[in-house]
Amino acid sequence: MRRLLIVLFLFSSTAYAQSDITQEVAALRQLVESQNSLIAEQSAQLRQLTDRVTELEGPSTVSDISATGLVAMDEPLPSRQSATDPVRDEPNDAGEIGQQFERTLRTGREAVIVDEAIVLSDTLDIYGSMRLFAETGGDDTTLNDGASRLGLRVAREVRNGRTWFGRLEWKTNLVDNNSQFVVGDGTSGGIVTSSEKSTDAFTTRLGYLGMRFENTGELTLGKQWSVYYDVAGWTDVFNVYGGSALSVYAAGTDGGTLGSGRADNAIIWRNARGRFSYGVQTQLKTTDGGDEFENLGGSLIFAPNDRWEIGTAFSANRIDGPFEDVTGDDNAGVAAVGVRYHSGPWNAAFNIAAWDKHEAIFFADDTLIYDGVGAELYIDYAYSDRLRIYGGFNYTDPDIDDPRVDPDFGIEQLLLGVSWFATDESFAYVEALLSGGKDVNGSSLDSVLSLGYRFDF
Repeated sequence: MRRLLIVLFLFSSTAYAQSDITQEVAALRQLVESQNSLIAEQSAQLRQLTDRVTELEGPSTVSDISATGLVAMDEPLPSRQSATDPVRDEPNDAGEIGQQFERTLRTGREAVIVDEAIVLSDTLDIYGSMRLFAETGGDDTTLNDGASRLGLRVAREVRNGRTWFGRLEWKTNLVDNNSQFVVGDGTSGGIVTSSEKSTDAFTTRLGYLGMRFENTGELTLGKQWSVYYDVAGWTDVFNVYGGSALSVYAAGTDGGTLGSGRADNAIIWRNARGRFSYGVQTQLKTTDGGDEFENLGGSLIFAPNDRWEIGTAFSANRIDGPFEDVTGDDNAGVAAVGVRYHSGPWNAAFNIAAWDKHEAIFFADDTLIYDGVGAELYIDYAYSDRLRIYGGFNYTDPDIDDPRVDPDFGIEQLLLGVSWFATDESFAYVEALLSGGKDVNGSSLDSVLSLGYRFDF
């Protein structure tokens, strides 16, 4: 009987234990299923949040790599530009801090390249622009380089809101060793003695170093766009022609010697406060002819609202030596006043300038340095996402009293063009120059037509 009771006790204990295990397993299974359901729900919410963040931030670009130390590569680097997003609202090349520019890929200032650069490291990138055009209407039909260039930009953010930056940009040529077809694509030279045109495959367009300060603007040193060009550049935006009436590219050079274009040996400080942007420039240099040289330049731009900008700029020089022997005076300079408008599909700019002993005519045995006034107009209309129509004029009235020069000598150019954007980085264009001006001998200047293509990277 005792054995029977022991067996019954052991059997009941085992059955009770098995019942407890079954209940615990069921409870665990229910808990696991509940946690899986909760995880799935949270994962779905996380995906929704991720999609929303991506939507708000938009697609990433090269300029988003700030976590690695890469800072604005174009001092500062413009935002991504496309044919379907035709305006840019960023400070401009070489430090026009605070100037609110709205530009298309094509109508951006001549110095600016789109920001889809190739990042070589966390502080260095490479950019370029390949430009070709065929021209007809003169003596022959020719295939020309349209001021192609290749450049490097470097920048590094340092302590206390400061940024070191620099830039090297070379002019190159896609068709031959001479790319002097485009106004302003020449090299620096003297105003008294005509400089030979460069036949090098690579020549320096820009080269400078600078420091940007968080609250006091930026200082740049080297060959760079002048403060005069801060305003005069508003109308220098045609694909091939234009840019010839404000004496930016004095005496057929790139404006380097007299500091009106890509200024040589320049020290420039630029800053902005509120709706005002301003810059001051000087050059520390001597001329090839042994002239003693002093330069002072300045620019001031006022933006009363988001559509309008009003600006004035100047570049003044004091040149002792051969220049004074030719002119009888040691002063030379140019000043401009301009206005710019941008709203919706419309962009427009108008500049007038006056210069004093800032342009030259080179005869076989003599140089004539002369005064004058000029005006430039540019208008651009976005007809569609891909098609843009533009036009304007260049006009000069030289002040010359010399029997060797025809009294009607001057520039009278009507410019018309159409651009079609094949991609965000490239476009084709047709541009016409209708000329009513006369050369120094009184001969009519040719009207020409160009068909070109440009690819930026």
